[in-house]
Amino acid sequence: MRVLVCGSTGCVGSAVVHALRSRGHQVVEGARGVPNARSTLHIDFTVACEPHAWAERLRAAQVEAIVNCVGILMPSRTQSFERVHTRGPIELFRGAALAGVRRVLQVSALGVDGDAESLSMPYLHGKLLADDALAASPLDWAVLRPSLIYGPRSQSAALFATLASLPLISLPGRGAQRLQPIHVYELAEAITRLIEQPGELRAVYELGGPTVLSYREMLAHYRAALGCGAALWLPLPLPLMRLLAWVSQALPQKVFCRDTIRLLEHGSVPASNASAALLGRAPTAMAQGLAITPPEPLIDLRARLSPALSLALRASLAFMWLATAFISACWPDESGVLRLLARCGFEGSLGVAVMVASCSLNLAMGVLVLLRPSPWVYALQCAAVIGYTVTAAVNMPQLAIDHCGPLLKNLPVLATLLLLWMAQPMPSARRPARAERAGRLMSRRSAA
Repeated sequence: MRVLVCGSTGCVGSAVVHALRSRGHQVVEGARGVPNARSTLHIDFTVACEPHAWAERLRAAQVEAIVNCVGILMPSRTQSFERVHTRGPIELFRGAALAGVRRVLQVSALGVDGDAESLSMPYLHGKLLADDALAASPLDWAVLRPSLIYGPRSQSAALFATLASLPLISLPGRGAQRLQPIHVYELAEAITRLIEQPGELRAVYELGGPTVLSYREMLAHYRAALGCGAALWLPLPLPLMRLLAWVSQALPQKVFCRDTIRLLEHGSVPASNASAALLGRAPTAMAQGLAITPPEPLIDLRARLSPALSLALRASLAFMWLATAFISACWPDESGVLRLLARCGFEGSLGVAVMVASCSLNLAMGVLVLLRPSPWVYALQCAAVIGYTVTAAVNMPQLAIDHCGPLLKNLPVLATLLLLWMAQPMPSARRPARAERAGRLMSRRSAA
């Protein structure tokens, strides 16, 4: 069959192109770029195109079926939800009906169900209008509403992988939002099976992975796939997350915005998961899917240190903390610690008490970083370095411009702490499972 794939350069579209070609179908790639030597068709939903014009183009390309994978997560000055999600696809569907196209598949989004909450979200509302227009047409059609999609070229997956690689991971609320991620390759496989399915379709299919995950569990899967160690999880109030999303809209990215947070709160779990029925088997678990196609973060923050180098860095930090505690406790006047505390308002017995507390903290951090390193230990040290530096700079500003740089040297110390924190090894309990998965995959390839 000769199939037009709209949005062929995107995450879903490129996977659909490969899946269709692997099954022997002829594919016409529809994209905004200029057509090249391959079979392509220039498609730009931001520009109006009358149905009759669409019909002529589809007849000329001899298109028998269409898969519309075009979509955006955030509108821009040149791309609006109204044009990209609604008007552009509807013009295409009407042109397809005039051209006698046999079947049209629309990749929509889970949560497009017409309730008051989804209608208030421009992303979902625009998809719903196009879905309804297709269902009302004389075409043989199917609407696919997948849960969160991960895999190669997925912008949201790249964002989640980046967030998961951070040593301190912020969560919207407690991160309990329910999701059922599906791999893009399996979504493409389901689309190919629907293209080939005999008889009339005219149905909506909700698709998801095999298991419902919380947002935190999903990020933990990304983190394990990246080979990162334990992280600290920071629950944030949802109003604060919405504020951060609003600020992020001004940045050069196309994923994180206020609608993204609202979609996450809305949840993404199919009421009736059609994946197994379309695939003829259970969909792949996310851990296995990420093992087959490793995540690609927007910014790769992973770090690897040899055990010897890690020990050397930790030993140097331990020496710094222990020496600071010893010098301050043994020579409080000569070291200037009591003068600094007096400048901060801690004089006399109160100053001594604060000095003892500071020396105890330094002693504990020196011992812990050497013998029991953990995310909490590195976070505590980072906070201590920042706190000591700010306190000294405010109360004794001459230290900030001292030619020996007593405060400026804290910057490389902080960088060393962050490096060790991000290079924390994966918990040993997970390593056998990863090795076992890799062994199974190698066995399957050998059998093939």
